[in-house]
Amino acid sequence: MATAYFLAVAAASLTLGCVKKNAVNPRLAGEMPNKILWAWERPEDLRFIDNKEFGVAFLAQTIYLKNSDVTPKLRRQPLEVAPGTYLIAVTRIETDKDGAKRPTFDADSISRIASLVQISAGLPGVRAVQIDFDAVASEREGYRKIMNKLAEEIRAIDPNGPRTAPGAPISLTMTSLASWCTGDAWFNDFPVDEAVPMVFEMGADSEKIKTFLRNNDWNEPLCRGSYGISFEEGNFQGIRPGRRMYYFKSTPWKVEDLPTL
Repeated sequence: MATAYFLAVAAASLTLGCVKKNAVNPRLAGEMPNKILWAWERPEDLRFIDNKEFGVAFLAQTIYLKNSDVTPKLRRQPLEVAPGTYLIAVTRIETDKDGAKRPTFDADSISRIASLVQISAGLPGVRAVQIDFDAVASEREGYRKIMNKLAEEIRAIDPNGPRTAPGAPISLTMTSLASWCTGDAWFNDFPVDEAVPMVFEMGADSEKIKTFLRNNDWNEPLCRGSYGISFEEGNFQGIRPGRRMYYFKSTPWKVEDLPTL
């Protein structure tokens, strides 16, 4: 019998395949599937996937930051998966870019964010959490505080902490703009198991980054364990073998999509 994760029902509690082993994400080798489907804010029935080959990274919540305010918007759409599916609870963080309303990243707001992510990690079947964000230069130190606090929260469950304890119950991952992975290494000290470079919707940098990847690997080592690509845009020349693939789709996944991945 399939297990149904109706995350809208879980909102009340929130309110309070093997990969090739590499130096980037050794604790994920043999644990996280080599293919991950991103399931965004829409109804998704993914009971048809082979959970030995595919995992699911679902949007569990979006957190909005304005000054010192932390406002969560929880998933309201149902997600159905088969028992044993590897689940990653994704938290999207949005910040107000208005100068007068930019987040303060004070201690109280950092603790609130960490608590919300920690609760999402306790949803049924969740094996990892992922933080999805954009960051202007002035916000980078704030995100460093967030990721360090999250690592502390995870250590409350796993004393060995992220990146050091193979087989630990919860992994900490993040997404990354592709330009961050080819540019300055501003997050190379983040205590994460994996940074997923999103090589789609790259805007003006698209051709430049694709050209770079034809002959080079990512400058940032944390980006060298995976790729995030769009189902609509397809693969591109330069993908290194043996790395985890995250797939984004703007419409619900269907069984006929999988043979093309």
